[in-house]
Amino acid sequence: MKDQNTVLIVIEDEEKQLIAKEVLSEQKYRVVIAINSNEARLKYSNEKFHMVILDMDLKGFNSLDFVEGIRRKENLKNITDIIPVLIISASPELFTEKFSGMDNVKFLDSPFKKIEFKKKLLTFTGHSDVISSNTKAIPKGEFLITEGGTSHEMYWILSGRFQITKLNIDNQNVILGDVFPGELVGEMSFLDNLPRSASVRAIDDCEVLVIPHKKFIDVLENQPRWFRSLMQTMSQRLRSANSKIAHKVVSIDQKPEKEIENI
Repeated sequence: MKDQNTVLIVIEDEEKQLIAKEVLSEQKYRVVIAINSNEARLKYSNEKFHMVILDMDLKGFNSLDFVEGIRRKENLKNITDIIPVLIISASPELFTEKFSGMDNVKFLDSPFKKIEFKKKLLTFTGHSDVISSNTKAIPKGEFLITEGGTSHEMYWILSGRFQITKLNIDNQNVILGDVFPGELVGEMSFLDNLPRSASVRAIDDCEVLVIPHKKFIDVLENQPRWFRSLMQTMSQRLRSANSKIAHKVVSIDQKPEKEIENI
């Protein structure tokens, strides 16, 4: 477990703890919790962390002093990739006053919902405005992807659950599996630019991050030819495997499909 990305959460409030821990666990982080200043300092000194999340409103805890201590240690070790720090508080003005001059420190208004925490977490690996404009809500029962569709975006599941189905030779919808938060869907058309090989329907009210196909093509332009060929080969093998599964029919989706516009 030592090689797994680890996050230190310094939060006393149980509801905030629960939301943060649930989201981080979905994103495959290992979570360590501290509920006071002494615990936080002890745990940080004894373990390597890849992110720190602090409740600035925690009584008896000097969040500015703690973060400055982190940055001093990084400077002493000549670390160039500084640890991301997320500050949670009900006082954005106080956050600005204390942390506006620090790099890689972000703010989340308190109280917060799960999706708000998740979006803020994503801003450490992308731009917040891009994330906001590329987030889609998919109501329960609606389709994110329809088999045969010509869209080529890929989706990162932020919340909710999707079910993947594929038509077999008897025109029955075979259930291939479910997709959960933290997982990707739509990757085959994204990789090989072919029509959608299966349908993806929301089992719950869901939210996804849209990953535009053009961005991936731009990245591929700078890669060797063999790399693109590898991506296409992997996609073709996945398509073939899904077709074989659909023909064997393990479980049939009895709910009638309703044609909708491709997303």
